Amino acid sequence: MLEARYFRDYKHNYMILPCRQQTGTSYQCRLLTSGRIEGILRCCLRHVNGESYFYYEISSRATLEGLYRGRKMSAQQIRDLLEQLYGIYCGLGDCFMEESRLVLLPEHIYYDMSHKKYVGLYYPDYETDKPYEALMDFLLEHLDSGDERLADGIYTIYERMEESSFSLRDALLLLGEEDGDVSESGTGKVVAFPSAPVGSEETKAVSAQILAFAPESGEESADVVFGEEKAPAPAKKKPLFYPALSLLSVLGIAGIAYIYGSYDLSEQEIMTLLGCGGLLVVCLLVGVIGTIRAGVQEIKPKRGMENVEPFPNEESFYPEEQTPVPLEEVLSRKMDIGPAAGMKNATQEAFPVREETEDYAATVFFDSTRTIEYKLYAIDKKNKKHITLDKFPYTVGKMAGCVDCALADDSVSRIHARFERAGDKVLLTDMNSTNGTYRNGLRMQPQETVEIEPGDEIRFGNLNYCFR
Repeated sequence: MLEARYFRDYKHNYMILPCRQQTGTSYQCRLLTSGRIEGILRCCLRHVNGESYFYYEISSRATLEGLYRGRKMSAQQIRDLLEQLYGIYCGLGDCFMEESRLVLLPEHIYYDMSHKKYVGLYYPDYETDKPYEALMDFLLEHLDSGDERLADGIYTIYERMEESSFSLRDALLLLGEEDGDVSESGTGKVVAFPSAPVGSEETKAVSAQILAFAPESGEESADVVFGEEKAPAPAKKKPLFYPALSLLSVLGIAGIAYIYGSYDLSEQEIMTLLGCGGLLVVCLLVGVIGTIRAGVQEIKPKRGMENVEPFPNEESFYPEEQTPVPLEEVLSRKMDIGPAAGMKNATQEAFPVREETEDYAATVFFDSTRTIEYKLYAIDKKNKKHITLDKFPYTVGKMAGCVDCALADDSVSRIHARFERAGDKVLLTDMNSTNGTYRNGLRMQPQETVEIEPGDEIRFGNLNYCFR
C-alpha cells in the first residue's frame, strides 16, 4: 500500500505521494514531470515545508478497483487490460525508465474516461518483491467463473508469476487468442469492454470502449439494465388492413357504377372503368379472404391447449364410492354417548373432525434488515428523479451503461460517486468527480469515504438529494 493522500483545488483532483529522494532532480523525476511519457499519470513536483511531493492529476479517472467493484471481468476485458499495461511497460523501457517502478495495484491503475484507455502510475520510489501479486489476486477474484478457459489461464499465470523472468507479455501469451470481441452472459445479454485492435507501435496502449455492466443482483436477466426493467411488449393489435381494403373496394365499385349510369361515355372511357372495376373486385376478394383468415386465427385454440379437457361438472366431484350422506339420515341415527375404544359414532364418520394437537411449527426468525429501503429524494424543483439504492455497491454518474443510475446533468461526472454498505452503515465515496460530492454542504476530497445517515443532504455537482 502506498502512502497516498488526495487533494482538490478549483478544477483538478490530485493524488499526493511523498518524494523520498533528496533533490528530486534525478533523470527519472525530471522525465516523469516533463509529461513526455504516454500512458502514465501526469504529475508535478512540489515542495511544501521543506518536503517534496509528487502531485498526480487524477481528474475524470476511475480506478480499476472502483470500476469493477461488485462486477465480473470477461476474458476480453482482462486481455484488454493486460495489453494496455504491457504497452505502458514497453513505453517506459523505450524511455530508459525502470519498469519495476510501474505500480500494478488495482487501486492505483486508472481508467481515463475522456480518452477511454487505462493509465498507469509511475512512482520513482516504489519498491516491491512481487509486482504482479496484487493484480493477479484482483483478477482471480473478479474473473468470470463460467469461462473455464479464462480461469485456467489466470491460474497458470498466478503459478508462473513467481519466476524472475515473468512479464506481462508472458501473461498475454498464456491467455492466448479468443474469437470475438465481447463476452455474453447466460441470458444472451452482451456485457463487455471491447477494444480496438492493437496499433503498429508496440509502445502505445490499446484504446478501449466501455459498453455495459451487468447487474449483480442474483440471477441475471437480459431485460434488466442497472436496475431499470425493460418495458413489457405492447399487446398485439388486431389487423385492420384487410377490413379497410374491403371497405374501400366496395366504395370504389359503387363509384364506378354511378359514373357508368349517370354519364355518356366513349368506348375508351368505358374500357378504363371496366379495368378499374376489375382491379377493385380483386382487392375486394383479397380483403374478404384476409378478414376471414384473421377471424379464424383468433378463435383457434392456443398451441398446447387442444387436448385440455373442459372443467369437470359438479357430479365429477363426487365419485360413486363416496356418495354424500343426506343430512336427514345422519340426524335419524342413534347417537352413542359412550362409544367403545376404537369405535366412532355416526357423526364422526359423516363429519370427521381434526383432533387438536400440541405439535406447532417452530417460529421462523424474521430478518428485519431485509425490508430496509434506502432512497435519495430529489429536492430541486427541476430535478424530480429519485434514486433507490436497491443494491450495493451502487454507483451514480452520467455515463449510461457504466453506472447503476445515470443522471443527465452536465455538472455530474461520468462516474461520480459510489454507495456501499458495511453492516448497518451506508458509506459514500467520491470517485474523483470534477464538480465534487457534498455531504451536508461540505465538499468531500477525491476518493474520500464518509458515513451517511438518514436526513443527510447529498449533492452531486448541481443536483441535491436527501438521504432517507
